[in-house]
Amino acid sequence: MSTATNLPAQSTPSAALPPELADRLKGTELPDPLGFGRLMAPVMAIAYYRDGAWETPRLTGLDPLDLAPHTQALHYGQAIFEGMKAYRNLGPSFPGSNTLLFRPYEHARRFNRSALRLGMPEIDESLFVGALEQLVGTLDTLVPDRHGQSLYLRPTMFGATADLSVVPSTEFCFLILATPSDAFFTAPISAWIERHYSRAGAGGTGCVKAAGNYAASFAAAAPLREHGFQQLLWLDAVNHTHLEEFTAMNVFVRWGDKLVTPPLSDTILAGITRDSLLQLAKPFGLAMEERQIEIEALLDAIRSGEDIELFGCGTGAVVAPVELLGDESGLRLKLPSQSTAADLRRRLLDIQHGIDPAPDDWQWPVITSPNGSDS
Repeated sequence: MSTATNLPAQSTPSAALPPELADRLKGTELPDPLGFGRLMAPVMAIAYYRDGAWETPRLTGLDPLDLAPHTQALHYGQAIFEGMKAYRNLGPSFPGSNTLLFRPYEHARRFNRSALRLGMPEIDESLFVGALEQLVGTLDTLVPDRHGQSLYLRPTMFGATADLSVVPSTEFCFLILATPSDAFFTAPISAWIERHYSRAGAGGTGCVKAAGNYAASFAAAAPLREHGFQQLLWLDAVNHTHLEEFTAMNVFVRWGDKLVTPPLSDTILAGITRDSLLQLAKPFGLAMEERQIEIEALLDAIRSGEDIELFGCGTGAVVAPVELLGDESGLRLKLPSQSTAADLRRRLLDIQHGIDPAPDDWQWPVITSPNGSDS
């Protein structure tokens, strides 16, 4: 059984870790190459919702959970998650902090939107962010030092009631896992245009981070492995004519001096990286447009040599330029170099690492906890 320690709701240094958790951290080394999700941090945060209220989150070891075989989430998919990051502070903006969370309250708000959509209880934003701060402060030595790398964080909630009735759970488990990681994509990618399956439909859960959204993409991803592509590019569910998202990223097109992305809807996730890029685009001389993008018009424009870049963006990938588009018809269309995407990626990472100043509340300093600096 893991030793656990209660977390305060606000950002204050915690008491020293219990010996069992401190021992887990000792000797934990970052892999090289770092990869994405190769090493799970040996400590996580956990809290339960019971009798209409959330417990105070606590730190515990990364151990198997005790779940009944008829736990609700295993049968009906009442589960959500967030993806977010803590970055090593490489700049002068926060001299007293080693590590910076990026827009944690925006992630807390999106997590709660996901919870409400799946009939789950909201969690107080300060409790959510406080648990993040305490976990990250404890895991300070697992935050990579290289530009573009981070401690990837996975807040998760699932229905924990052991009941096969087709009704929402009354008990829930909230977890925060951590893994030191590189960006999901570190080089330009290839994308496969999905023309049959649909990622999300109107009135569904496409605008939130429901676990089932991602499981539903796995069968459609078979051609990726077969043809050597890396990411699915999804079209609208009604006519399969307009761009919607990549599987794990929002989609952008730089079309001349315009930065274009599909408008938010109940089929498109409100990406926090997406919102950040829209706010950062103006200094690059780009006009921002949120409008539908027809896939055939885009392909024709690329073929004709128009000045176009296509890229995805998301927490895991940051910004991922697309260098090759393909589909089942045999299409193999190369795109030109993605200089604007590279510039936007560098600008965003400089903000996330504290090298450049950012809008209010984007950079969130974390205090290193006892045992977090000498484990």
